Amino acid sequence: MRLFISGSGTGVGKTFFSALLAKHFHGQGRDVSYIKPVQTGYPADDDAAFVKSFSGISKAKTLFTAEPPVAPCLCFDKFPFEEAVSAINDDSSEVLIVEGAGGIAVPLDYTRMTWEIPKQCGLEVIIVVPDRLGCVNEAVLNYSFLTEKAISFKGFAMNRHFSETESDTKNAGIIEKLIPASVIYYFSESLYSKSDETSAL
Repeated sequence: MRLFISGSGTGVGKTFFSALLAKHFHGQGRDVSYIKPVQTGYPADDDAAFVKSFSGISKAKTLFTAEPPVAPCLCFDKFPFEEAVSAINDDSSEVLIVEGAGGIAVPLDYTRMTWEIPKQCGLEVIIVVPDRLGCVNEAVLNYSFLTEKAISFKGFAMNRHFSETESDTKNAGIIEKLIPASVIYYFSESLYSKSDETSAL
């Protein structure tokens, strides 16, 4: 299983979801690794360290870092794209979780974009969606973009941490009517599989 975790925007819970997912598969006794191709705001932000600590996995690393907490294109004149792709492709773990920086269309530099990583590496994309007003639009736009780029879409992970009203809890149902069987995970403090919110994984 080779996954790429992206989000419908910044600050939607990608890293926490990645950590929950890594913990789940690690708890099954599976060989799990986590890779963050690029981390800005480093070392204040260190997603790989958090995922490793939270999940208990031993293999978690960041490939390239920059100190300013800004888009990668503002830090790299030329992002080392081929090196990142090689490092990801060289990972032979049973479960590989690769987490992007920001959303799927974030520019890595002014010639490469984030979506090119899962495309080049053959990773299935999970989009983390905050369960709040506006998320249906964000989900549909992300799905349409991935479809246009012919990138493998695995599904959405709905972050219930953002649910504030009763109408928010209906967002997943709307998304599923528009894109059937697309919501594969729910999470807040725990991880839930598919449409079953009654028992945590």
